Amino acid sequence: MLTEILNLGVSEIILILVGIAFWGGVIIGVIYLVKLLLRRNETVVYMPMNIPKENVATSNKPEKEKNNALINQDQKIALPQQQEVRYVTIKDIIRCEASDNYTFFILQGNEKILISRSLKEFSDALKPYGFMRSHQSHLVNPKYVKSWLKEDGGILLLLNGDKIPLSKPNRETVREILES
Repeated sequence: MLTEILNLGVSEIILILVGIAFWGGVIIGVIYLVKLLLRRNETVVYMPMNIPKENVATSNKPEKEKNNALINQDQKIALPQQQEVRYVTIKDIIRCEASDNYTFFILQGNEKILISRSLKEFSDALKPYGFMRSHQSHLVNPKYVKSWLKEDGGILLLLNGDKIPLSKPNRETVREILES
């Protein structure tokens, strides 16, 4: 019936349907990419707005004094998840662990939160609160360090029993932070 009205053969109709499917796929793909880009560019404030202008990283104090002059850990940090944004008190964060472009937050009470952001982003935000990078894939709150084990080049034993490796480049910095 349709072929009689439009005066088209079966091959022309198939060609038209393939074209419609192709362009529909292109349009859906573009919409998906735009949504993905918009979701990646969402801005989440990781740091509270009332941070003093002279923070640890920019002060002119000697290195040992910088480690002692930390910002209050009673403030909260926003952790964006797929269905919600969790607000966690910074002092409740025991450590953060990288897993590709994701970060696991291990909190008091052995709660574990997965965030789809890199550890680097959180490292920059949490360093003023005293957190230290012990390894490429670990960020540790020094308040939860129980001891430094001398096995395998150095391992931090945390109060919750976790063992965190120390990398060679970070050992001296970690030692200075823990001894101050």
